[in-house]
Amino acid sequence: MEQALKGIRIADLTIITAGACATQMLADLGAEVIKVESGTYPDPFRYWQQGPSETSDGPPDPWNRSPSFNMVNRNKRGICLDLKNPAGRETFLKLVAQADAVTENFRQGVMDRLGIGYETLREVNPAIVMLSLGSQGGGGPESHYGSYGSTLDALSGLMGVTGYEDSHPIWSSGEVNYPDQVASIFGAGILLAALRQRAKTEKGTHIDLSQRELITTMIGELVLEYTVDGRQPRQQGNSRPEYAPNDCYRCAGDDGWVAISVANNDEWRRFTAAIDRSELADDARFATHLSRREHASELRTIIEAWTSERDKQQAMDALQQAGIRAGAVRTGAELLGDPHLNDRGYFVPIENTRAGHQTLRLAPYRLSATPPRVEAPAPTLGQDTEDVLRDLLGLRDNEIEKLAQDGVISNSPKGRRVR
Repeated sequence: MEQALKGIRIADLTIITAGACATQMLADLGAEVIKVESGTYPDPFRYWQQGPSETSDGPPDPWNRSPSFNMVNRNKRGICLDLKNPAGRETFLKLVAQADAVTENFRQGVMDRLGIGYETLREVNPAIVMLSLGSQGGGGPESHYGSYGSTLDALSGLMGVTGYEDSHPIWSSGEVNYPDQVASIFGAGILLAALRQRAKTEKGTHIDLSQRELITTMIGELVLEYTVDGRQPRQQGNSRPEYAPNDCYRCAGDDGWVAISVANNDEWRRFTAAIDRSELADDARFATHLSRREHASELRTIIEAWTSERDKQQAMDALQQAGIRAGAVRTGAELLGDPHLNDRGYFVPIENTRAGHQTLRLAPYRLSATPPRVEAPAPTLGQDTEDVLRDLLGLRDNEIEKLAQDGVISNSPKGRRVR
């Protein structure tokens, strides 16, 4: 059976995580995603975590070996066009004429300055759907501001409630960039909604998705709470007002931890039985979640007396069997050997022509008839340029050669870019 999105073609200008991961999810489901980069400005992810530097002792093409780039661009075709060159722009518009959607997450105004804004695209293809996955959105006094995940953490209000009491705000880390991950999921979803509308009306649309507003949506109940009673949310680390205990506790082994969350008094009784301390269920110090919070230090000592004698997997299993929400704190290396994830086929091995053997994560969802698949590694820079120009756009060999001679197409960066 054909994959769910077979027949959908996307001209993909997105970079880094928020955009590139959105289109990667669609590619996993069968969409033909053609990633468009330029030699003067390849995806900056090509130079993140790239390994050896570009020296005589390093690989000749480090831009093709970045784990960050290769993770979020699998299953895509890759072409290299200089969109600042009139010939590159015209070639891109020929691709737009045969595409269902265009995706981008540049700063506000970049698409218009390149001469490929939505109004231009719809002249070429009235049914085109354009997703602008912008930092601040397409309007407003700060629409021209740029961002990374850390600054979106701050602007959205999310960083205002992260961190520990009486400490500075803490962002979601350079390794995770929580806003980027959320934006990619919503970006893919809303693009599918627009394509559904297009199928019904035969008309295109421009999607203005503000990453900043999206992350504020994640804490909407805190905003509502302030409007109702004027209460300002505060930083509280791992604790939660209504849950106790709710924290990470040290286990046996090297830096082993287990997260434990007890939501009510019934769970508290089951928890005390699970750790062989049933007498604590009726201890006045721990009778309610409020009293347990008040005696958190004493409670930690009691809990870690039990967890410290078990490794984190044993502690988690014992508590889960008692109906208590608990999770062993995994490292990235441990996840690769996780029996549950491997049983579900979450990790997929693949060979990358330049980066070698890779283990990629699959999508966290399954369609029973047409599951997402990893069929091809991320493209090298300009890998499919000639094939797309010749087979899809109908350019002749001499026209392609002229574009190469003029520097419009290439398969290597024009000048090294660094993060």
